[in-house]
Amino acid sequence: MIAPQANGVNGTNGTTLAVGAYENLIREQLQMLGHNTKSDGLLETPQRVARVHLEHFNHSEDPIADAALHLKPFDAPANPGLVSVRCSFSAFCEHHLLPFFGTAQVVYLPGEQITGLSKISRVVNELCKRPQIQERITSETAEVMMRLSPVGVLVDLVAEHTCMRVRGVRDACSSTRTRVATGDFKNDVDLRNQAVSMLD
Repeated sequence: MIAPQANGVNGTNGTTLAVGAYENLIREQLQMLGHNTKSDGLLETPQRVARVHLEHFNHSEDPIADAALHLKPFDAPANPGLVSVRCSFSAFCEHHLLPFFGTAQVVYLPGEQITGLSKISRVVNELCKRPQIQERITSETAEVMMRLSPVGVLVDLVAEHTCMRVRGVRDACSSTRTRVATGDFKNDVDLRNQAVSMLD
């Protein structure tokens, strides 16, 4: 369902996804479940769902490289200190295509390069633009940040997964935390503890 149609949404691979064809699939699914897709409440639902999915289920040949494009590094000041950025994120899990969302915190000790604070948030959210798992977002964020050649990077994600809340165990209070340390933060306990102390 990838076609050069004018009514599509551009993907990172330069192709255009046919929104209309995807809408029809959503409409057919609802009809198979016995729903009247011509009712007021469902009439525009296929279009809405299609646009959400096409935004979050992007295709990329190299998602790490795509995310790294947001870094736009520049020279670090002399004797840089720890930098900590906290941002929100949302993604769809690749197992059930249900959303999960929460906060990401990235702590890094620059080497010779730094990046804009908002760029770190853009990196995290770029990595969420395909069916994902929290563990992978965490490790991929660290991998992208290491392209700045910092002394070390610590990435910490806390999220609520609707696949745990609305199905299966149905645990309405559940949350998941993942953490990755790279560079000198991985083996230098003192440095890692300094980075952990920056976490909210």
